[in-house]
Amino acid sequence: MAKSYFNIDIKRTTGAYPRNRYGIILKPLMKLYRKFLVEHRHIKEWSEDDQFVHCVLRMQKPAVKNSRVLKTYFDWESLTPVSKAELDRTNNEVDWFCAISMKPIRAIFNNFDLKNFLHEEYYDALDATMVDSRILKSSIEFRRKCKKLLLDEREEFLKLAKKNAGRSL
Repeated sequence: MAKSYFNIDIKRTTGAYPRNRYGIILKPLMKLYRKFLVEHRHIKEWSEDDQFVHCVLRMQKPAVKNSRVLKTYFDWESLTPVSKAELDRTNNEVDWFCAISMKPIRAIFNNFDLKNFLHEEYYDALDATMVDSRILKSSIEFRRKCKKLLLDEREEFLKLAKKNAGRSL
């Protein structure tokens, strides 16, 4: 288990044992802090103050980067590197067309909300008392397309599974 950089446990000793530097026992400290105490002899005159040592060691904390946030993935549709959130968003969208204007839009795959089938310019059509039949028809067609896409992906997966299994499934 990794030690916390903020939990600096400063223990003191008066003798030569256990191993120490300026009376601070090295064993409970992280390797980074032990190395710092050994290499920097000029802090000896202030090492009796635990608060000072604690502050100096906390300044040595490395900048820990969250690699999951910084990692980029290649989007084969746009042929560009993108973040994980952007990749998930683009993979969850389907090319579709606006139910009223027939303009191309990107509809969210498993979202059957009426706004999903309209271009942003035509959202005011949803304020009417009755829903336009073109929107409902587009919703039904979108559901069929999503179902077909899922079945096609399933077929492709089963073909790959059979090919790689080495036996018939």
